[in-house]
Amino acid sequence: MAVSLTNRQVNKLLEEVIGHDGVLVLKACDLKNGITDEGIQRKTGLSLPKIRSQLNQLHYRGLIRYNREKNQNTNWYTYTWFANKDKIHEVISSEWANYLEKLEKQLDYESNYIFYACENGCGKLPFELASEYDFKCPDCGGELKHIDNKAKVREILKEIKEVKALMKQLA
Repeated sequence: MAVSLTNRQVNKLLEEVIGHDGVLVLKACDLKNGITDEGIQRKTGLSLPKIRSQLNQLHYRGLIRYNREKNQNTNWYTYTWFANKDKIHEVISSEWANYLEKLEKQLDYESNYIFYACENGCGKLPFELASEYDFKCPDCGGELKHIDNKAKVREILKEIKEVKALMKQLA
C-alpha cells in the first residue's frame, strides 16, 4: 500500500529531511506525466532559482528523476521531472525506522528510571544523579523534586503505536 504525500505525518517527516520547499517541489512532480520547472513554479509559487535548487537536491537524493529533451530550433534543453515513488518510500521507511528506534530507547529510559526535576525548570535528572547532587540542582542550586513521568511514558507509547501503523502502510 502506498503512503500519500498528503498525509500530515509523512509531510512532517519529509520536511525534516528535505525542508518545506523540497516537499512543495516533490508534491508538484508527477509520477507518470512529469512536469517542467515552469509547471512546478505555477503549482508552488516558488521562484525558478529556488525550484531548480530544490530539484537538484531532490535529484541528488534520488527522490526525483528527469527526462531531457533538446529543442531543435533553440538548442535549449527542457527537463521534465518525475517523482521516484520507490525512493520516496525507501527514505520514509528508513527515517521512520530510525525514529522508532529513538522512541524505543527513550521509552526504555523513561520506564526504567525515577526522575527528579529542578523546581526552577532547569531540567530533570535520574534518581542516581539527583542523589549525587543531594537533590540540589547542579545548575542553579534549586531543590530537585520527584516527578511522575507516567504521562510521558504513555505519550511515547502512543507515538510508537502511530509510527508502527504508518510503517505498516508502507509494507
